[in-house]
Amino acid sequence: MKRLTKQTLIGILAASICITAATGCASTGNKPYKNDHGYYLNSVDKADSLVDVSGDRFDSSADNGYYSKIAGVGINIKNKDVLNLIKKGSLLQVNSLGDSDTEYGFEYYYMTNAAYRLFNSIPKDAPDKEVEAVQKKYDANINKYTFPYVMTVRIPGGKDKKDADSITKRMKSKFSHIDEIGKIGSDHYYFAYNKDYQDLKLDKSEEKSLQNLVNNIQVLKKDICIFPVEKQDSRSKGNSIQSIGKFKTKALDGSDVTQKIFAENKITMINIWATYCGPCKAEMKDLGELYKSLPEGSGMISICSDGKEEPDLAKKILKKNNCDFKTLLPDDKLNKAVMNKVSAVPTTIFLDANGKVIGDPIVGGRSKDKYTKEIRKRLSMISAEGSASEVAK
Repeated sequence: MKRLTKQTLIGILAASICITAATGCASTGNKPYKNDHGYYLNSVDKADSLVDVSGDRFDSSADNGYYSKIAGVGINIKNKDVLNLIKKGSLLQVNSLGDSDTEYGFEYYYMTNAAYRLFNSIPKDAPDKEVEAVQKKYDANINKYTFPYVMTVRIPGGKDKKDADSITKRMKSKFSHIDEIGKIGSDHYYFAYNKDYQDLKLDKSEEKSLQNLVNNIQVLKKDICIFPVEKQDSRSKGNSIQSIGKFKTKALDGSDVTQKIFAENKITMINIWATYCGPCKAEMKDLGELYKSLPEGSGMISICSDGKEEPDLAKKILKKNNCDFKTLLPDDKLNKAVMNKVSAVPTTIFLDANGKVIGDPIVGGRSKDKYTKEIRKRLSMISAEGSASEVAK
């Protein structure tokens, strides 16, 4: 077994990597307004004119927080103390999911040094029983190892009552203080936080960090951005990716790539990402490992949306994470067939040998194991289609 990483710890917290949007909505005319609570809300999700709740401009592409078109919330963290803890790996960002696995917001957890020591005490190649014993110890003492810091969430109204109930229960069970930010349509938005960290098992060097976090709660609150979500049932099916036709583009390594690359395997996984996207970079290590152990009959490539503008940075990110798969730079045809129809990064799609999309896209990051399961699932879908075709003959 490998030494547990930050990404593994996020998984232990039972939350997925969050989604960062690639572009703003097609909507026009955002008109921010101040509500009865004294906060500024946005009338539409238009990336180049969003404001935070204090009325300042919000940069949806900034790599210092979170922004999700699906959740309807974002945050640009400006406080250096908080940013330093995120960079250090002590403050972990996870996203809030409902029962339907839809994203509704973000949470930040403080992971103590004691928690890291606990998991890193597991020897390499330790048996499963030993790993499970450490996991049980962590679960039994979770209040000593992790501190739920802040949460910003949209509680859905209307038809999403099941998700509303589960998210509300999650919020109330983890956070002592809950402030309502406002309401858009039938959706309610909240900022939740904790101040009491007395149960934590802390090193002396950590006590100042925790006090700084608590002192900066209201500062973080001002950096939140609230906007209406793009409802799932309102998205045009005609705007979804169905297939990829002929194209000829360049890869980051300078080689030419055409649609013939798909014919090399029964299925090809395409991960669409950007250099500015934190969640994209967070899953890169898993993608690099996945590429080296792909199921038989499958291939993998990526498309870097801003690779033409940031080729050196893209190469650096891939090299750092040992990602040896080919990364494409989108040309006009790929932009029209794929990039213009992707609402968020990272997004992953799966194509058969003919360039036809198999199954639904995956929006947001996943682990190596989850991607492997998705590949096998789509391979079985192709096999099922093939069997049906043979019967028809």
